[in-house]
Amino acid sequence: MEASTSKPLSYDALKSVIKSMSVEKRHELHTYLPNLRVINSLLPYTMKRVRIMRNEVSINDISWSFGFRSETSDPNQTTVSFYDRISDKRTPNYPVNKSLDKAVEQCFNVYCKDGSIIQDLDLCRVPKFLCERDGGLKLSISRFQTYGVNVDDIDYFIRFMDLDKLERVHLTISRERDAPSEKEFGMLEKPAYFIGLKNQTLVLEQYRIFPVNDLQKLVESWKTSDRPIGTTFCFVSFDGDASIIRMLNRLKLEDTFPVDVQRDLAEEIKGIGMKMDERRNLVLYHGTHQIRSKTFPALRMEVVEPSTSA
Repeated sequence: MEASTSKPLSYDALKSVIKSMSVEKRHELHTYLPNLRVINSLLPYTMKRVRIMRNEVSINDISWSFGFRSETSDPNQTTVSFYDRISDKRTPNYPVNKSLDKAVEQCFNVYCKDGSIIQDLDLCRVPKFLCERDGGLKLSISRFQTYGVNVDDIDYFIRFMDLDKLERVHLTISRERDAPSEKEFGMLEKPAYFIGLKNQTLVLEQYRIFPVNDLQKLVESWKTSDRPIGTTFCFVSFDGDASIIRMLNRLKLEDTFPVDVQRDLAEEIKGIGMKMDERRNLVLYHGTHQIRSKTFPALRMEVVEPSTSA
């Protein structure tokens, strides 16, 4: 009786198997199967969460921290340490003969390759090398969040995102230094953020008032768009309820009608309704938004079915 032999995987099948592995499994592959290191290094990754800061890159439960070597003033002499949150183990600081930016770039390039998939991306800083890169990189990101990143830097980074894959965008905008008051917001000068995005949810935090002219443009754009039911915009106010009420009162909208909105489990308020088409209405109202354990006033806009309240 002949022993059955399994047929070896084809090259394409092998690539598919490796691409489906977690970051942690691919680390093991790199360590224990040296014959697969080349193909493993060329393929894009699938990651649950990526966080990019000035001196740190985190991927899932692993972080790489970068710093300057204390014994030298040479900017091309830095250190890197590796931290595993699951085992709670951190390596010593290893010397690296690269500048801090080059060290971060090398780490970024290993994982964030063209075609890589990221479920959640937290962006605390746009590295200089990405601002200078022309192209050749497209990342599939489901949820994108920034922390104090200025508008221009977001504009650099958004070139590398597949906008059709975005489900949720949460932008915390940094006030640009010495910016004139009329330019402090400036988001609608880059229409991809509000008009071109096909995401399901867009949350904006900004420590300045949302100019009513920009809000007017945004509402009119959404009213004539093909955004699906369930699409939501939220502008979080840190200046209290009065700023939201003031924005709503200053809007000049046509063909509106009152709608009942359930703001929370105990309170029902009036919102502003606008017809988009036979299947969809646009509702604008004074709502709330929770950030961690705190609740803040928010201007909310949602695409809903005509017979439902927001």
